[in-house]
Order: sequence, then C-alpha cells, then structure tokens
Amino acid sequence: MPKLDPYNTQSAIALLRQYTDYKHFYDMNKLAIKEIVSTQMLASMNPTAGSFIVNPRLQRHFWNLAIPFPDQSSLVTI
Repeated sequence: MPKLDPYNTQSAIALLRQYTDYKHFYDMNKLAIKEIVSTQMLASMNPTAGSFIVNPRLQRHFWNLAIPFPDQSSLVTI
C-alpha cells in the first residue's frame, strides 16, 4: 500500500496508481488479494483551478490530450 502521509491517511492518487499498476489491492484484514475487473479510468483537469501537478507515476498510464476553448466565431457556428 502507499506510504501514509503526516495525517495517517493514504492519497487517493496513490491508490489509483497502485490499482493501475497491479490491477488489485491486498486486504490486510483477510490476508487476500482483492481484484478489480471490468473497469475503465477517465480523468480530466480544470486548467484554471486546483493543482496543476499530476503524479508522473500515475500520468504515464494515460493518453494526454489538451483542447483549448473554441473562439467565439466557432461557438456561433456550432
């Protein structure tokens, strides 16, 4: 499991990265592997708010695409 932060919690990003790398989690209470199947991940970022840094260990699993907001003339045509 990911390292605990100073507040004794685990980052959701670290958990997503672990799932993406290994396709399972290890249940420490039952001492068994919990597999997650038939899932897809889709992520998006707001370019004007929040953190602009993505963990590179998670980002390497995604196909990155950046689309700027269309011009006013394009919006009228749409």
